Amino acid sequence: MKYEYKYRNTAGDFFFFNMTNIYSQWTALVNIIFTAAMVVLIASRWSDSHIFFQGIMVVGLLLFPVIQPVCIYLKSSRQAESTSCDTELCFDEAGMHIRVQNHNQLIKWKDYKATVNRPFVLVPVPDGKHAYILTERILKGQHRDLYEFINGASSRN
Repeated sequence: MKYEYKYRNTAGDFFFFNMTNIYSQWTALVNIIFTAAMVVLIASRWSDSHIFFQGIMVVGLLLFPVIQPVCIYLKSSRQAESTSCDTELCFDEAGMHIRVQNHNQLIKWKDYKATVNRPFVLVPVPDGKHAYILTERILKGQHRDLYEFINGASSRN
């Protein structure tokens, strides 16, 4: 079996990866609890608080559902702008083939490190230094098939 992808990550890809990364950890629980606490605080103290404190409460309420995603999108836009060329990935029985501009590399399955599998995002990590973000836009419905292929191929070697 052979899976080939030629792509360039967009700001949306980086944003989606970063948000799924945040909301698949304990930080998601902290974000939700903090936001819920701000709703309770605003509901209980809005009428008897000074305008300055009301402003702080509104900023606190907007911190995780609005401000954090906007900051992450701005960071994602900078990441996408720094990506100046397409990446070509090929997964076959020999291993993971990587081509970026004139650089070609083969990572054999016996040397392959890990694959991060998140809903709608697959992140092959061929070595300890590099990772490649593959969203559903890139995978076009092959998420599960590619993940199973990588796990099967890397466990055989």
